[in-house]
Amino acid sequence: MPMISFKDHQGFSMVEVLVTLAITIIGLVGLASLQLQASRSASDTGNRSQAVWIIEDLTNRIRANTGGLENYDTGGSAYSCGTTPSKVCSAYHDGSSRRTANTSCTTADQAESDIWEMACGYGAEVSGSATTRSSAADFIANPELTIDVDTVTRQVTIDLSWDVRSSGQDSEGNSVYSGQAEVKTARAEIQTVIYP
Repeated sequence: MPMISFKDHQGFSMVEVLVTLAITIIGLVGLASLQLQASRSASDTGNRSQAVWIIEDLTNRIRANTGGLENYDTGGSAYSCGTTPSKVCSAYHDGSSRRTANTSCTTADQAESDIWEMACGYGAEVSGSATTRSSAADFIANPELTIDVDTVTRQVTIDLSWDVRSSGQDSEGNSVYSGQAEVKTARAEIQTVIYP
């Protein structure tokens, strides 16, 4: 039987192993970065879909309440969720039971209730839940709803903007991700014009 000489067999050198390891790490970091950006983009796409749904719902509510058209105007500024409407003019579920609508709502009450429900939502309490979302706006990061009504032409402009996660710019104009401390909040916006 012939003897096998170990000097005829060569293994990998340490340099070759380190180069292979470095190339693998660079590739994996690139894939992780791509996955992170895809996740952020998916979140932004979901926000946009939710915003379109809010605007379509509000558009239908305005068309159903043309008598109170001028009451939908927010005065050129974003609607504030500070004060709850005096009357709830649509039925909703509060987490434990169904709440019925107030039957004595005027067209102005209906407009106020519609805007509140779209921009702020009625609170819902679900026992054992840390977070309860009660309106479509709860699924969007910092939504701002502005409605301008031109009573002469009966044109309604609905503007909904929100924070996005994909990217923004720092003070020097460089593209950065919105999670970084030095970036100003990036905003997305949808605007629609209707003639009820």
